[in-house]
Amino acid sequence: MRKTGSVAASWLLPICFFLATAADASCNAFLPVFARALQPATPALAPSMAAGLPIAAFWLMVAVAQLSAASWERGRDHRWLITAALALSALTQALSGQAGSVPELVLWRAMGGFATGMVMILAQDGMLRGSGAHARTAASGAYLSAFFAGTIAGTLGGGFIAGRGGVEMAFLAAAAVAVMAALAAWRLPSYRDTVAPQPFRVATLLRNPSFMALVLLAAVPSRLLISAFLYYLAPLRLHDQGMSTAETGWVLALYAAIMATTAPLWSRLVDRSGRPFAFTLGGLGLSALAMAVVPLASWAGWHGPAPMIVAIVLLGLAQAIGMAPQVTVLFNVAAAEMDRFGRTPVLGIFRVFERLGLFAGPLLAGFLGAGTDQSALTTLALLALLAVPALGAAFALAGHASDRRRPDRRLNATPETTP
Repeated sequence: MRKTGSVAASWLLPICFFLATAADASCNAFLPVFARALQPATPALAPSMAAGLPIAAFWLMVAVAQLSAASWERGRDHRWLITAALALSALTQALSGQAGSVPELVLWRAMGGFATGMVMILAQDGMLRGSGAHARTAASGAYLSAFFAGTIAGTLGGGFIAGRGGVEMAFLAAAAVAVMAALAAWRLPSYRDTVAPQPFRVATLLRNPSFMALVLLAAVPSRLLISAFLYYLAPLRLHDQGMSTAETGWVLALYAAIMATTAPLWSRLVDRSGRPFAFTLGGLGLSALAMAVVPLASWAGWHGPAPMIVAIVLLGLAQAIGMAPQVTVLFNVAAAEMDRFGRTPVLGIFRVFERLGLFAGPLLAGFLGAGTDQSALTTLALLALLAVPALGAAFALAGHASDRRRPDRRLNATPETTP
């Protein structure tokens, strides 16, 4: 392994990731509306499904990129990989604005998703390399802060540009931001991972019951809520209630603002308490409440955009509490697999499950939304609520002391040299 310039990486890598995320988030305020408007060119698709397919395709290919991380990452210069991925992202952003049909838009968003998956896994791996074992939640919080700060900038900027100059101009602006990120990434220090102690065998990881409980009952549900609600239901509902693209961008940015400002605080509290599993459960429970806000408000006769805004704020708080601790729980339950195969492949598989949740969210919301978005939100609330006792029971049955820090001499000693 070769590592240089760790100090430079500590500030330049988050900047690159911030810019990359801003480019990706520039279409948050209008993508489902834009896709739905393209639907007449593809009459075989129902409008509700047409609106969700580009979002689902993007996150599916993020998962594919992260599932294949062990093959494309090992032994290659991370600086070159992240620069190439950002260049591909810029190209697909520009081409998305030129799409004339839903299948064409799905293609460009899928290619962009693969590039984003590469950037995400490389950025998080780089940030975790510089953190000690007792600061992993804080490192994950810093990653989330860069992600959601970029989401704020991209959502607001993209919504404003689309409102003034149209969707094509917004996508071109996003491409320019991705180019800036690629130029900055080329100045990152070189880094090549070592050969893993053993060839990665995903089946070994999937036989870990605590790992499977974590991904299926925490990572997947929490990400499914984000894509179903924030990326799909909220933009469509706010648009149908008469909000402009720019106004929708401001509302959606509330979620990212809460994540960016509070996730590091919650992360430090989690590290100090040593109870990441408890915070994971708390985040899931609060997410269920967020999904229930709009149906409960409708039942109480409270209409308009205000309930949706409250739900977005509450979901942001829930995810700030419960998202980063999941990585710390992962390091606890998969320490043996990380020793055998290296950190990056295990993180990659964990991220794959997350992205599958993001992929399924818009499709599930589109299917449920064929009735009403009230029924869709009620179903999502029940899904998150049921995940809380199910996760607790699964960890108890697996015999895992969920909030006990496991000794991990190799990962504790020199995290910078961990593959």
